[in-house]
Amino acid sequence: MEGKWKIDGKKWGYGLAIGAVLLGIVTWGIVRQQQKRDALLTPMETGGNASTVQETANTKVLVHVAGAVNNPGVYTLDGGSRVIDAVEAAGGLSPEADGDALNLAAVVEDAAKITIPKVNAGGEDVASTAASGLVNINTADKTTLMTLSGIGEVLAQNIIDYRTKNGPFTNLEELKNVNRIGDKLFEQIKDGITL
Repeated sequence: MEGKWKIDGKKWGYGLAIGAVLLGIVTWGIVRQQQKRDALLTPMETGGNASTVQETANTKVLVHVAGAVNNPGVYTLDGGSRVIDAVEAAGGLSPEADGDALNLAAVVEDAAKITIPKVNAGGEDVASTAASGLVNINTADKTTLMTLSGIGEVLAQNIIDYRTKNGPFTNLEELKNVNRIGDKLFEQIKDGITL
């Protein structure tokens, strides 16, 4: 009886040893296969990202920088440049510039016009209202925007938030992209606004 248990014990031992070896081989195979797959995918992914970055760097954009900068004009910048890069290309902000009126970190798009407003002694944007009485939606502060019919404090803040996030408006119709400004309200105020 005792011999029978010893043989069964050896069989169990051999079985466990063989099972452990098989498990190790299978695990090694899976890990190796994953490493091969990763080695194949990584260069393609890296190459794709590098290519996209390279394409953006090779692209040029033309922007018009106006308002309170030292050298207003049209400048050629690298793709992916920011508003601050355009301002620096134009010689930097002039002393009377309201540097907080625009999002200087926004990405510059081709054919954009960036207008840096001036601040007068009273702290009000000089560029907010044109001589014709039109409200410049790119430079007007909240109080000036609220002079438009149908634009209250919330909508005025929505306009400021939109241009801070997306950069200056490139056309009047873009105002309809602002939260809670639809076709009806746009038609109501379009004759009182400008860029």
